Amino acid sequence: MAEALAGLPLIQREADCVELRLDLFEEPFDLPLLLRERGDLPVVVTLRPVHEGGTSTLSAEARLAVLVHAAELGAEYVDLEWDAASPHALFAVRSAGARVVVSRHDFSAMPADFADGWWPALAALGPDVVKVVGTAREVRDCLAVFRALGADRAAMPTIAIAMGERGLLTRVLALRAEQCFLTYAMLGQSSATAPGQLTAREMRETYRTERLNPSTRVFGLLGPHAEQDRLREYNQWFAQDNWDAVSVPFMVSADAAGVVAAFRELPVSGWHIHGAEHQAAVLRVLDNLAPSAARQNKANGIVRHSDGTLEGHWVESPREQFDVWRTSTAFQERYGAGR
Repeated sequence: MAEALAGLPLIQREADCVELRLDLFEEPFDLPLLLRERGDLPVVVTLRPVHEGGTSTLSAEARLAVLVHAAELGAEYVDLEWDAASPHALFAVRSAGARVVVSRHDFSAMPADFADGWWPALAALGPDVVKVVGTAREVRDCLAVFRALGADRAAMPTIAIAMGERGLLTRVLALRAEQCFLTYAMLGQSSATAPGQLTAREMRETYRTERLNPSTRVFGLLGPHAEQDRLREYNQWFAQDNWDAVSVPFMVSADAAGVVAAFRELPVSGWHIHGAEHQAAVLRVLDNLAPSAARQNKANGIVRHSDGTLEGHWVESPREQFDVWRTSTAFQERYGAGR
């Protein structure tokens, strides 16, 4: 309780809403006090059972009683797991004054039917918000999240995330979708509630998440690990030039060419490739090469033109990479050739 009460004022400065994970308290919690101390922040109250990644060992009936009480105390949203979201439970929560988030999680993998099975099944239960969460074992698993947030599927407010280090980019790029209800971040490194979370400050200062919208272009930094300094640099340049774009990490240990090819679907508008093996491998999925890349027989920069073709380049500095992205026909058609 002491840690939670100390953290709430900080969260009020960093975030737009707060989740109260009641199952993570190590001692009895004072729910009325917690809800008073959250200030003006909307709150999502969650009491997660063990089989959905939480720690609560209460029965479904006892958990529902706590969540209904939270609604009676003024909680704006209550999170119900998919197998607890009966018509009776939804009615009880709504009658107490809260809206319902119905959630389902997979902490081991990304379900094959994440977008086409999980999402419609949860939507059919009649929630106010659908929440579907899988785990990205490799970065291509993230595409399922973007499909779930697609306009043809997410006809209601949706939370869709891929957990894990390789799913980090979904926590940022979900905010491009009109249907995205929220994304999760932690206050500090000690307060993570799921693998792969960023801090709220990183979300705002590194990724400038308040700027993201459906037309925001995506530029990937592909390599074996996230290049944090480079990410901050590129995103700062985007903001300074008033360029509606964001750069995110694509952490890849193998098959860089397959990743670049797969993310034509998103689509990614440009790439910065780290690692000699990856730089050579991506050549096989490019449509053409600039002379600089042809001479090197590898590419560390890629631009996507307005016709969808991918062109490989070789650059000597991050600023040159940034300028190469600005030479693409897609950029020039949108922002003008003189920028």
